Amino acid sequence: MRRSVTLALALSAALTALVPTPSASAAVLPGHVCFWPQPGEMGGGWCYDAGRGGYAELDATVRRNAKSFSSQVDRTTYVLHFPRSGGCLQRTVYGGDYSENWEWADKADAIDAVPHSDCQPG
Repeated sequence: MRRSVTLALALSAALTALVPTPSASAAVLPGHVCFWPQPGEMGGGWCYDAGRGGYAELDATVRRNAKSFSSQVDRTTYVLHFPRSGGCLQRTVYGGDYSENWEWADKADAIDAVPHSDCQPG
């Protein structure tokens, strides 16, 4: 009996060690919109401070590679895409929005707190 309990505890500890856990960067601070290069808010993320506002280009680790995102802001922000062919597309991101596997992953170039009148909805 004692041996089987010890074996069960050892097996449980080993399995727990194999289960991936989100990185510390997955905890989004209030007032930020964060992007990650892997689905499920995994990998080295980058966050936009919506409190500061203004235009910001996404970090190279997530530019056109934002597989997941989470918006913890109380306002709307706009993710921008600048196609190689020219022009601009913008995606509206509302406060509280998130995606574990974002369909716009290969388009996210920049983010802004205000809409761009020269950009088309994306």
